[in-house]
Amino acid sequence: MGLFSKQRLGIDLGTANTIIYIDNKGIALREPSIVARNIKTGEVVAYGKEAAKLVGRTSDTYETIRPIRDGVIADFSLTKQMLAHFIKQAVLRSLSRPEVVICVPSSISKVERRAVIDAIKDLGIHRAMIVEEPFAAALGANLAIEEPRGKMVVDIGGGTTDIATISYGEIVNGSSSRAGGSLMNETIMAYVRNHYQLAVGDYTAETIKIVLGNAMFTEQDTSDKLKVRGRNIATGVPDEKYVEASIVAEAVDEVIQMIVTSIKQVLEQTPPELSADIIENGIVLTGGGSLLKRLPERLHDEIGIPVNLASVPLDSAAIGAGKMLKQLDIQSKIAEKKAR
Repeated sequence: MGLFSKQRLGIDLGTANTIIYIDNKGIALREPSIVARNIKTGEVVAYGKEAAKLVGRTSDTYETIRPIRDGVIADFSLTKQMLAHFIKQAVLRSLSRPEVVICVPSSISKVERRAVIDAIKDLGIHRAMIVEEPFAAALGANLAIEEPRGKMVVDIGGGTTDIATISYGEIVNGSSSRAGGSLMNETIMAYVRNHYQLAVGDYTAETIKIVLGNAMFTEQDTSDKLKVRGRNIATGVPDEKYVEASIVAEAVDEVIQMIVTSIKQVLEQTPPELSADIIENGIVLTGGGSLLKRLPERLHDEIGIPVNLASVPLDSAAIGAGKMLKQLDIQSKIAEKKAR
């Protein structure tokens, strides 16, 4: 008898967050993709939210690690431990091995795909299937992707932004880049350091992005600021400064421009007939990074095509993976025929 109850799971294994969807129940878990471990013993002492509380606050004995980087597995062992912990949390009681559909960025290699499959199968998973992130996000955003009409989804996650043109149930063309939420945090940290001589960590940068981040800075936002604590890089002692929204807008603009460029490149490769459909239907934004203030309006201005935010952008990929669970039986039959 296995460790898990008989469940069918859709998993969005992201750089920033891991989200688990349970068939017929909905979103069961949403946790940061972080673990904390004892450096000397290698023992993991905290996962998810508990580990996130320790970021930047640990001694030399402990370290916090993101085992998923830029959308792919960077630490195989820690990823397996983290997934096992999250699945147990989501499923609660366990009687038999679950079936899983898991999202991955569209650009990862065959070797990286195999690493994802191996990681989850080592947990005692009965069956597993991989689905590309933008395809799952489109399903989760309720786009009618089975129609022979062009749909475009832009999934802005923590580690990657995945863009795809989809028609007749398939990805026609797309791209994946590192221009995600984590890169925005990195640029914010660099700008705060350069403009205020203040060193801040990733957690503080994320807070700054949520509070002050703005894709279309206007004069009305000039007075917006946030008191931020960090380390003065000149004196080396704790300090606090007021960070202005204009500086944060400059920081995130670098990443937004990368996203705009990627969208234009995908549109240039899209067949004319599908391009006409996209002009009519618009572009759909999903992923946590799409929650940046005024981002749909900014992309509309830059590209000239309507841009709409999905109803549940953070959960779209996990929900889409959940909808793909019914494909497991079909894929299994196809594999059996090929094996004969």
